[in-house]
Amino acid sequence: MFHKLKKPNKGKDGQVAIAVSHPGPKSQFQSNSFPSPVLYEGRNDLPSAASDPPLASSYGNNALVNGVNVGPSYQDQPETDYDIGPTQLYTYIENKQWDSAIERSRTNPVEVRTWISRREPDDPNRIRWRLLPLHATCVFRAPLSLIEALIAVYPDAPGLIDDQGMLPIHLACRNGASRGVVMTLLNANPSSINVRDKKGRSPLNLVENSNSQNKDTVIEAMQAFKLSLENNTLPAMGTGLRAVSPAVPAVRVGSSSLLASAADGISSLLSPNSINRGNAVSSCEREVDYENRTILFRLVLKKDWDGVASRVNLFPDEASTWIVTKGFNGNLRFLPIHKACVLDPPPAIIMALIAAFPEGVARADQDGWLPLHCACFYSAQDATIAAILQADPKAAQRKDDDGRLPLHYACLKGASENVVSKLLGAHVKGALVKDNDGRMPLHHACSKAASDGVIGELVRLGPKAAQSKDSNGRLPLHLACKKGVSKNALTILLQIYARGAAAKDDQEKLPVHHACQSGVCTPAAVLALLDAHPESIHARTAFGLTPHDEARQPKSDGGLNVSVIIEVLDRFKAEQDRLGMGRDPNGGGLDSARVRELENRVVELTNQADMMRDSLGHIANMAAELKADLILDGSGNSTALAKFCNNLMRLSRER
Repeated sequence: MFHKLKKPNKGKDGQVAIAVSHPGPKSQFQSNSFPSPVLYEGRNDLPSAASDPPLASSYGNNALVNGVNVGPSYQDQPETDYDIGPTQLYTYIENKQWDSAIERSRTNPVEVRTWISRREPDDPNRIRWRLLPLHATCVFRAPLSLIEALIAVYPDAPGLIDDQGMLPIHLACRNGASRGVVMTLLNANPSSINVRDKKGRSPLNLVENSNSQNKDTVIEAMQAFKLSLENNTLPAMGTGLRAVSPAVPAVRVGSSSLLASAADGISSLLSPNSINRGNAVSSCEREVDYENRTILFRLVLKKDWDGVASRVNLFPDEASTWIVTKGFNGNLRFLPIHKACVLDPPPAIIMALIAAFPEGVARADQDGWLPLHCACFYSAQDATIAAILQADPKAAQRKDDDGRLPLHYACLKGASENVVSKLLGAHVKGALVKDNDGRMPLHHACSKAASDGVIGELVRLGPKAAQSKDSNGRLPLHLACKKGVSKNALTILLQIYARGAAAKDDQEKLPVHHACQSGVCTPAAVLALLDAHPESIHARTAFGLTPHDEARQPKSDGGLNVSVIIEVLDRFKAEQDRLGMGRDPNGGGLDSARVRELENRVVELTNQADMMRDSLGHIANMAAELKADLILDGSGNSTALAKFCNNLMRLSRER
């Protein structure tokens, strides 16, 4: 029997409340058959000694019964009342904002171990339901990546029961979780396969009684896991990720001689020319199923960087071991270094993994991602990205299955100017590479309101990107206005391509329409767009909306910004009407289209003059070099002089 958590409703006080639908008389969160613990106290529902069989609900959360560990105690653990306000992490999970939840678990790990509870309205001392974020992911059927992230932050979570005596594995099995999710929870706490809930059901029973479409695959995997557990043939035994790691010498990251030597010797170990690029498997590489993942990989998942440092030193072959598991669209396949780049380790850890398996930086996962793609997407530290680029500069040139370079992801995720400069230094042409959506790195940077320095660097090394439209017909300028970049960044884009202010996207929107609609652009930015293309004050979108119309119904609450923008629009329109540049239905006044055409021509000629000035500088430098050659030649031979003249003529023609 499945009990689904519905979309939360608003209570009288405006707080979010969980509504529960249940085909039976009681739901998992509404059962009154068992005493509920008082907030911040341990369980008070311990049965008599004659209880049989042992159930998860029959013991405190620090019990070991017949070899089955159901986790540590509830006492002294952080907890919040749902009606007062859940954690932001729980809210993301409830709303199925998976990427935001993953990021939140990284930045606010305390929320991963914070219990969410709700009390009975007529009895504040009784708990209606109580669970961890990991329990919630199993109810809301979150993706494996989020479940892995939560376990990595809080390895004890798979062994903790909710108010109904259910481990996360029970909830996952009952709600039709994938094989990957089920096996991840079992590997995090192997003994949980034998734990029964309050109704005496094991995880395997719950899958067998479910209507899940993939139940046969899950049952087969669970039966094989249980057999391996009984025969003591699992890669390692224990109740969680801590137990699967061998006893290795403690090594403090940042102070160990191992990592120091790895950092000092990486240049000699990792000559870019020695790296075997592509996905051709070398003799040292092997594959294992996720169920049998290496100890090194388990330590990476735990973010136990001290353990990783020791393990990779003792067993470097595990750095070249691929982990393979089933996904929705085929196999998922990655190395420890891919996963490490996702979890933001100390840069020394990445250097140690590279030293153990240098070819790993050139290996792509199932989506064509190199470790550098992972590092850029998950905002790794600058030193981490520098270490990967030092090991393999050509990694910056590699596209993934979406046609994106690491530079695209760096810009998409708001990387620093330092990171963007390093990636451009390794592959300067990357500034003009389009992904499958027709976007260059500049598009992504503008769509995330990147810093002035990042936008300036991309424009400096790839000025033509400012003129390029994506698959939606949008220039970087459209995206910048939509997101609300600074006035200085907007000026940079207009200086390099002033006509962009007059360009319409597929919805017939000018940049100024996006600026007014977004509600996040400054009035100064709106005025700069109007000055660049005065006629835009009257322009209408495909929906018949003028900039005034867009400003009066912004997508976001711009506060005082909106009223000031409307005032700017009113004043600008009045000024244009006064100058006679407004629309004249009788054909009188100036030909505004012709005026605008001439203005654009002036801007274009100004830009060409700037380019010519730069070109002359290059010519002067080349002339100096060639003259130096003539002096050193000293033979009177006219060949060098002819070369000098020809180069000058060629440059003049090209410019």
